[in-house]
Amino acid sequence: MCCVVLCVPEPGSGARKKEENMTRKSIAILLCVLLLLSFAGCGKSGSQSSPPAGQAGNQEQASGPSYMDIYLKYLTVCGALMDETERRLETNNAILESKYPNSYYMDSNYLMLVYVPFNTVYPSLASPLAEDNVSAAQAALRASFPDAQLTKLEPGKYEAVYTYVDKTSGEALSRDGRCVWEWDGVAGSFKVTAFVDGELVEFTEFVPQGNDEYLLYTMTDRALVRYANGAVTGLWHAHRISEPPLSRFGGDMRVFTLAWSDPYPRGTVTKEEIVGGEDADDLQYTLVLENDVMTYTGKISQDLLDKDDNKVGVTWQAIEPIVLQK
Repeated sequence: MCCVVLCVPEPGSGARKKEENMTRKSIAILLCVLLLLSFAGCGKSGSQSSPPAGQAGNQEQASGPSYMDIYLKYLTVCGALMDETERRLETNNAILESKYPNSYYMDSNYLMLVYVPFNTVYPSLASPLAEDNVSAAQAALRASFPDAQLTKLEPGKYEAVYTYVDKTSGEALSRDGRCVWEWDGVAGSFKVTAFVDGELVEFTEFVPQGNDEYLLYTMTDRALVRYANGAVTGLWHAHRISEPPLSRFGGDMRVFTLAWSDPYPRGTVTKEEIVGGEDADDLQYTLVLENDVMTYTGKISQDLLDKDDNKVGVTWQAIEPIVLQK
């Protein structure tokens, strides 16, 4: 669903890409199921509601739902968003294979292969977090970072410091890790920011906008989702092309970018801000669902080949909008 970290895609066959993508999605779904089971084991409610009557309270406890409750709501909305989109994407890929034969993946499943949004991991690491459930959150966090120390900064805001083992260079390097989880029980929102050696490496925001609409916001994706009664009836979702490249080919997309690192204000966000604005040219794709019609608009990455047909880079080419049927 929406809580895994993925590696940067490398050039390869379309079949291998499809297999990797399906494996990632399966792992994500399994992780979310395990999270739900762990919540049940903690004896905490998964619904976004106030603590049961008669429960012992803490005068400093943040009003309304806990982080755990709000995070579960985020998983529900994010999962519904992806389910609705994936059902439509699965039947609308072949059109690209004939029109764009030199696409990055060389595969008719291009749309499904590039659709892996909201890949964040830190929101889940302290998923049981609540003012009266800090020990469970500490234990969950130490499953990933054994020396993690979780500290309360103020009601509804906690910080963890830990050793982050960086293996990207091929050897294990110990770095200073820090993550902050904060939530507003009244608004039903949360924000998670993670740092390595003081540099922002990931953030996630979830902000209810009223009228059954929710803002989901990460370094690569932002979406306004209209969700009610178990269904997504409106969606405005933008995924950006990441620069600078993190690959051996100039222009290749990478998983994370910090270009959207300024969080949205707590006020309402317009549809136009999500899918347009000054950074519209940086978007790899937008997905808009209105009146039961979903439209995919964006760019496809075309291979740049030398005279011997060796790939030397990629370029982004606009594609005709595609109406994704149910």
